Amino acid sequence: MSVEIRNFAIIAHIDHGKSTLADRLLELAGVLKPGEHQQQFLDANPISRERGITIKLAPVSFNFSGIRFNLIDTPGHVDFHYEVDRTLACVESVILLVSAVEGIQAQTVSNAYKALEKDLFIIPAINKIDASNANIELVENQLKHFFGFRSDEIFKISAKTGQNVDKLLSVLPQLFPAPKIVKQNDFKALIFDSYYDQYRGVIAFIRVFSGQVSKGDLVCLLQSGVTTPVLEVGKFYPELKPVEVLTAGDIGYICTRLKEIRKVRVGDTIVFSANKDKQPLPGYKKAKPMVYVSMFPVDNKEFGLLKDSLEKLYLTDSAIEFTQVYSKALGPGFRVGFLGVLHADIVRERIEKEFNLDIVLTPPQVEFKKEGTKFYEPYVKLTIVTPLEYLNSVIEICRRRRGVMVKMDSGESAMIEYEMPLSEMIGSYSSQETSFFEDIKTVSSGYASFDWEFLDYRETDADELKILINNEPINEFAIIVVKDSAVAVARKYVERLKKLIPRQLFEVRIQAKFKGKIIASNRIPPYRRDVTAPLYGGDRTRKDKLLERQKQGKKRLKALGKIQLPKEVFLNLFKGGSS
Repeated sequence: MSVEIRNFAIIAHIDHGKSTLADRLLELAGVLKPGEHQQQFLDANPISRERGITIKLAPVSFNFSGIRFNLIDTPGHVDFHYEVDRTLACVESVILLVSAVEGIQAQTVSNAYKALEKDLFIIPAINKIDASNANIELVENQLKHFFGFRSDEIFKISAKTGQNVDKLLSVLPQLFPAPKIVKQNDFKALIFDSYYDQYRGVIAFIRVFSGQVSKGDLVCLLQSGVTTPVLEVGKFYPELKPVEVLTAGDIGYICTRLKEIRKVRVGDTIVFSANKDKQPLPGYKKAKPMVYVSMFPVDNKEFGLLKDSLEKLYLTDSAIEFTQVYSKALGPGFRVGFLGVLHADIVRERIEKEFNLDIVLTPPQVEFKKEGTKFYEPYVKLTIVTPLEYLNSVIEICRRRRGVMVKMDSGESAMIEYEMPLSEMIGSYSSQETSFFEDIKTVSSGYASFDWEFLDYRETDADELKILINNEPINEFAIIVVKDSAVAVARKYVERLKKLIPRQLFEVRIQAKFKGKIIASNRIPPYRRDVTAPLYGGDRTRKDKLLERQKQGKKRLKALGKIQLPKEVFLNLFKGGSS
């Protein structure tokens, strides 16, 4: 006998209560017992719990009112929007959660629009109505203005206390639509996540769109072309629990026996091996890294351990990319691609804590494309939500960062869209001293928020900025910058290097070259030794001869001496970031 299914997700801005609401729903369904589990139960990642943010999607199944619900809890931070994208490809409905304290923010708008674009059914809910500083009426008006919801469609709940959560759950069977079954006898499933188990190989999280799959079936992954028998199928309760079969509409997992996670790609389509010629599901495209850093172990002997740690992290985070690089100063390392600065920082923290490694990361850079002599830089679309009193300050920040306003909508708050170079948003190697995030939070007293997504690459006047030490280029310091930022960036790094490089017996000149011209320079004077100190009285010409001999000796040192930059110069420069 078939069971009715409802697939849904909870989407919201960071810290609006998604995981807490999931706790209450699971308690009402009897999956968890109140007071006998850790809070934000689905946030199992230690760093996620430590930072108080969801960084990984989490699926769980539960039965309520004779219906099987498949819930996927999602991250709220902009750096993990790809987790939301692939979640929305697997569900028919969402609960759009908005805090009664903070109100609608950037990820609220971005996630809601993504759900609308996919034609998903949306239930709006205002959370934290029990808070002393809750402004329920304001948030209700925001939901009406920005999305056109009616008052009778908006639920008012407290995920913390459980107030009205039972009422919300009781309407889900009627309001949420059942999955659409395209073709019952043609097995097709979308991979939306995966991880590696040393005993069972890669375990793929899937949404079955048609047909069914069981243990022993021979399946094919269309993108990679790999064929594998299915060792086990199951569902999330929330631990992995084997079942006999996954049918159309189900969200569950399959054990593939594959030992290489790179062959099991998020967004790939699984079919029976006899149907390799089938068209793949539209699904979800692989996440594209937008921020790159070079990563080195402080101790070169730990390079192998760094390599192992990155490979193991890739098993649970397929969004990172890494290739081996070598630095004369820092030794072997990796160039690693991330989805954003927070993503890079979380991976760094995991490597240091989980693998006990001391590493250094170069400042985050964006990847410019070069075709012939032309450079192209990545642009992003920014969605900013801010209280009206901070609107002018926010606009000024965007203008300074080469942002172009696309549209603006204002009601209780203002929502503005900008197109901006990614390098300006990150703040690394731009003319700005701080990141866009820091500036926006500062001028708005923390009330403004923003979301971003990649747009395209656009031609720009850029080139390589080279740093020369006594006329010798230092490859590790070479970066791509746009012309408008070149002088400011050059001066910043020349000044910083002057403070970091130790004095020598000869003069050290630090120069920055852009488009063949020196655009910033400084010098570190040599140590001055008093060669006349041993002389007492006597002819003045004896002192002059000694000083002249010292002068000529320093000239020879400067001409022949090659400065050896201590490793600490690189470590301190890079650890200093771009500020």
